[in-house]
Amino acid sequence: MKNGILSIILIVIVGMVAFWYLGKEDNQNNYLSAQSSSVESMDARYIYDLLQKMATVELKDEIFRSSAFTQLKDNTVSFTPQAAGRANPFSPVGTDAGAVEE
Repeated sequence: MKNGILSIILIVIVGMVAFWYLGKEDNQNNYLSAQSSSVESMDARYIYDLLQKMATVELKDEIFRSSAFTQLKDNTVSFTPQAAGRANPFSPVGTDAGAVEE
């Protein structure tokens, strides 16, 4: 029993080392990984250019001082809590004791 468990652990360890070693060589010669870095640099350049354009944007706060803005009113509506409903919505109608209160 111990020999079987020991051999399974040994096989798993050898498999992990082989996977790590073979995966390391594939990444160095992989054409897709070299191509993805150029795409990432193009994306980074695009984002950098957008940030540079946004640095020159000026926001004017005149609209917040206008009479039209200061006369706006808050029309928020408050809702009262409602009963949650039946304890089991799939049971036949009339078999429940009533609505569930929370």
